[in-house]
Amino acid sequence: MNKPALENIGVHKIGGSTLRKLDDLHACVKLIRAQAKETTCIFVFSALYGVTNQLQEAISLAQSGGDYLSIIDELKQRHLLLLEGIQAQATGPAVDQLNLLLTELKRMLEGASLSGDATNRTVARVLGSGERMSTLLVDALLRSGGADCRLLNWDELLIASGDPLDAFVDAEASRQRLLESLGKRPANIIIAPGFVAADADGHFMTLGRNGSDYSAACLAVAVNAGCCIIWKDVDGVFSADPALVANAHLLPHISYREVLELSYFGAKVINARAVGPLMAAGIPCEIRNIHSPKQAGTLISEETDQSIKGISYLPDISLIYIAGPGLRGTVGIAQRMFQTLAAAGISIIQIVQSSSEFSISLAVRDDQVESALNALNTEFRFELLHKQISQITSLQGQAIISLVGDGMKHRRGVAARLLSAVAAASINVAAIAQGPSERAIALVVDANEAPLAIKACHDEFFADLHYLDVILLGCGLVGSELLQQIEKQQALLAGQNIHIRVRAIANSRKLLISEYTAAREIDLGDWQEQLETKAESYGWDTVIGIKQQMRLINPTIIDCTANKDVAEQYVKFLDAGFNVVAANKHANTLSQEYYQQLRQTGQQRFRKFLYETNVGAGLPIIDTVQSLIRSGDSLRKFNGILSGSLSLIFGLLDDGKTFSEAVAIARQKGFTEPDPREDLSGMDVARKLLIIARETGMQLELDDIAVESVIPQGFGGDCTADELEIALRELDSDFKIRVAKAAKLGQVLRYVAQIRDGRCIVNIAEVDSTDPLNPVRDGENALAIYTDYYSPIPMVLRGYGAGATVTAAGVFGDLLRTLRQPVLR
Repeated sequence: MNKPALENIGVHKIGGSTLRKLDDLHACVKLIRAQAKETTCIFVFSALYGVTNQLQEAISLAQSGGDYLSIIDELKQRHLLLLEGIQAQATGPAVDQLNLLLTELKRMLEGASLSGDATNRTVARVLGSGERMSTLLVDALLRSGGADCRLLNWDELLIASGDPLDAFVDAEASRQRLLESLGKRPANIIIAPGFVAADADGHFMTLGRNGSDYSAACLAVAVNAGCCIIWKDVDGVFSADPALVANAHLLPHISYREVLELSYFGAKVINARAVGPLMAAGIPCEIRNIHSPKQAGTLISEETDQSIKGISYLPDISLIYIAGPGLRGTVGIAQRMFQTLAAAGISIIQIVQSSSEFSISLAVRDDQVESALNALNTEFRFELLHKQISQITSLQGQAIISLVGDGMKHRRGVAARLLSAVAAASINVAAIAQGPSERAIALVVDANEAPLAIKACHDEFFADLHYLDVILLGCGLVGSELLQQIEKQQALLAGQNIHIRVRAIANSRKLLISEYTAAREIDLGDWQEQLETKAESYGWDTVIGIKQQMRLINPTIIDCTANKDVAEQYVKFLDAGFNVVAANKHANTLSQEYYQQLRQTGQQRFRKFLYETNVGAGLPIIDTVQSLIRSGDSLRKFNGILSGSLSLIFGLLDDGKTFSEAVAIARQKGFTEPDPREDLSGMDVARKLLIIARETGMQLELDDIAVESVIPQGFGGDCTADELEIALRELDSDFKIRVAKAAKLGQVLRYVAQIRDGRCIVNIAEVDSTDPLNPVRDGENALAIYTDYYSPIPMVLRGYGAGATVTAAGVFGDLLRTLRQPVLR
């Protein structure tokens, strides 16, 4: 018989994760029949799910005198049960062959148990038993349906050399062997065990752990296949691990080099050794889902179409630091390190040397770090003794996160964005490396923080929708209005690729967390009812713990209370990685030391502290003052009406209302606090003036501000708010006189906050008709800012500075400013 040419043969590999039960085997057979309709196909199989791990455990038990026989029994029962499920005459030979395999397996393990050891060749034969057993099952199932199939043995496939546990395939010798094997008895469907091979002398070899991908790739090269298809239980290659990043997306196309980088740094896509043969031969590879065979999956080939493809994750890493003056300029230090670790059987995953040559850091696996330290300390004992090397230390429990893409070298700012994203998630980077190809950037971070770092990086480079995660403290008038505005604006924000997720809402007693809802965000349609029925008592640790519990990247705490105790927690919030948006004025009016600590903590933790509504509610007062100062302008003088309630009251005095009447009207309209004495004391205005003064660079405390109270200190005693309205009539005549006196001079009374000659004053002032503050009334706020740039005509800001609607809108604006980047890209 003429030997067939190896052409027009398809190669498919079916992974162990898809082989768990009889239904999976039937699904495989269905796929095999569909793929082999038009062309001859080779199907490479891994062992059934979990079997290789059991075989490895059996070897360990045998060598240590443990019970390895129970594992053999488990394997026998599992495979026999599957064969019984096939129920066909074809299973008879398969059962016999399975028993022979198990007998051989038992004999090898008995030998290992008696000697307490096993050669690499023995271990290879034990580990390779799984693939030999799984292919028996598939072959039996195909034959039971009358398929034209052939099962190739381990010595009829690939020729390999080297370590029996980690051999390398000889492509040309394998091609000749395969040509010879297929020529003996051609068949339309070829079943082949993966992971196994033979050397030139016929000895059993294995191709390294997870080597079935490598088997399929080498067979594809041997037959010059048009494509190598790897069938898995996932849709293909994703931009990140979907288990860590919910919005990871399928990559339709990725290059050989990109998948090599992703695989090297932990992505469970394809065995990295499988890529080399395919790339050298120019054979494309597809990663497809066996449960959705018509879906395209991911194509791996030479060409690519996107600059950044994905983020991979390699856990269980340790960093070894070697530092000292003797490293600098000394020839051969790095070579000695490499040779020492190689001799100890330790693989270096990543290496970074400082530009000063004073230190070198090496990344190794956690389970090898102690051996590595012992080897290095022994090798460099002389240098350590004479302080040429000052220390050899390790940092364990790390992980490597790698950003991968062929086009990264042509795109500026990728590293900056990557580091900014990690910093924004409050994660420290222990080491960073980039190869000369500029195809990957690898960061070493704490393993506990790695999932959050991956999520942060993925959002930076791949997310179409940018999330703002909110924890709201205080749901009174302003807080309730804010929630209403958020719910109303979601559709508009969606057009800007923004979505606000309210994760928690708290009042003074209870906290509602979105973990109680399936959507992981609170439904704003009935938040009041949820707060009443599902919320629980809480402490600040509970609030802070939400970030870690939900793996939030850039969360924001919004304080809509007027509570000083809440304001005193802001440093903790910022230090824990939250932005803080405050309608509460207390934080900015506490001690100068706390004021500075807030800003320093925000800068150190890359978090924002925003408080535009502290002065003027929705008016852009804080932002305007900050912009002037940042531009190099200097404040000369400031006059402002900073209280909506007092603006209304003093405006009513212009209209002839008595003082007590004016206060009553302001109270009825909701402009004052429930107890008007809080407004009439002038302390609210003093706090706002202190905030403005500090924004201009003045360092002072609240007590440094001279405050003229609208009513005498202690006026009204312990009387109720209603009783106060009556008591205020005592002051009507005094105000009538002051109003009349001012009117004769063409002036009006206004309650004014002033900064002048380095002093801050809050008082009742007579204001000329030419003054910008003269017409300000009816609840308006106004500021007249005199600076080097704006003199003698001041910059004037004027508008309504009170009310829940405008205050909530100002808070909403601050929240949007916490976005890390432009959202329209």
